[in-house]
Amino acid sequence: MRAGFARIKITPPVGTRMMGFGSRDRRQGCTGVHDDIFVRAVYLEHAGEAALIMGFDLCFVGRVEADRFKGAIGRRIDLSPRQILLNASHSHVGPSVGAWYDAAYIAPDRLYLEQLEAAVVRAALEAQDAAREVTIWAGATRSALPLNRRRKSAGGEVTMAPNPDGLVFDHLPICLFQDRDDKPVGMLFSVSCHPSMMSGFEISAEYPGAAMDRLDSHLGTTASLFLQGTGGDAKPSVIGKGAERWRPATWEEMDEAGKMVAAEVIAALETGLVEVEPKLVAQSKEVDWPMEASLDRQGYQAIAADADEPEVKRLWARRMVERLERGQLPGAVTLTLQGVQIGRSLRLVALDGEPVAGWGVLMRDFYGEGVTFALGYSNGEGLYLPTSGMMDEGGYEVVSYWEYGWPARLAKGFEGILTGALEQLRASGIT
Repeated sequence: MRAGFARIKITPPVGTRMMGFGSRDRRQGCTGVHDDIFVRAVYLEHAGEAALIMGFDLCFVGRVEADRFKGAIGRRIDLSPRQILLNASHSHVGPSVGAWYDAAYIAPDRLYLEQLEAAVVRAALEAQDAAREVTIWAGATRSALPLNRRRKSAGGEVTMAPNPDGLVFDHLPICLFQDRDDKPVGMLFSVSCHPSMMSGFEISAEYPGAAMDRLDSHLGTTASLFLQGTGGDAKPSVIGKGAERWRPATWEEMDEAGKMVAAEVIAALETGLVEVEPKLVAQSKEVDWPMEASLDRQGYQAIAADADEPEVKRLWARRMVERLERGQLPGAVTLTLQGVQIGRSLRLVALDGEPVAGWGVLMRDFYGEGVTFALGYSNGEGLYLPTSGMMDEGGYEVVSYWEYGWPARLAKGFEGILTGALEQLRASGIT
């Protein structure tokens, strides 16, 4: 196998609109930069196949932007969409990219998107140009960073508070590429946990960036690439462990979270990874997740006219009325399930949207043997993807569908649909 790595800065200019907290994002743009943000790329070639894995220090890469970037890359290095995996770290103190919340009703920052597209293409080209023969080493450990954020109140309501008894996907997979001199070329690692520690108006990559800085220092070269996993229902334990509520984080605590993750990865590297035989396959499949029944026109009009509703929800309701006037609302959400097989029993499996921990468990256990990177936040912002067991409980992950522009809640039963899609992915070579 041949592999190459590249990192290109994508820090926006001061004043750029931010994404991550709806009320904050509407007030003003960023006022400064705490730490620069980047797009990173690992390019792979083996036996006539190629793949590109890219990680962004962004809250989301929207579906429109993902299609745009994949097209721009494909025109330069002849890769199809199935061969390009785009993953966002989900930093909440980065620039607005995608169509979450009010960004769906405001014109995008075209100048920044042009800057971002140029950086994406440059990173892809530089990673391809840097490709050289490598060996592959992989393994997995556990991370203490994720802490479940869905806690039931005494009245049975699910609130966004630390829940030490709740499920987390603490799987931390690692894949290291080394050249003939045993020097690192690139390293993939994944944690399933929201980086939403920081607020304010300074740009930052949050804990994933702090972790990559430490890992690059340990490796002696710029080579690490963070991939966000199925962390839709987890926040960093450093701001919630032993507490009744999440604490507003300090920059020191953000750095502590990055240090924790880096130490976990370094310990796994020192214990020893296992060499993996190369096998490169890239496939993707579109999967429909049914929604519950939508409201009728009068239902959406009532929300649009309700002064007690947030302005963005009223904008959403008006948009639903407009869509009804142009035809029927969709009855399902189409998600991309993408697989990139890197070696024997070493694979990345990714969904767009914000999948919760249960989906990571399902994807990892489906394959069982070897190392599985179970990823979310890939190729589009989608929406929160709760498990069927969460539907009756409620909570933000269940009821926030409107923030992503969808007309109704997701329906139960996606577990069987996803398992069937994984079986098809396995039949097409993701083993």
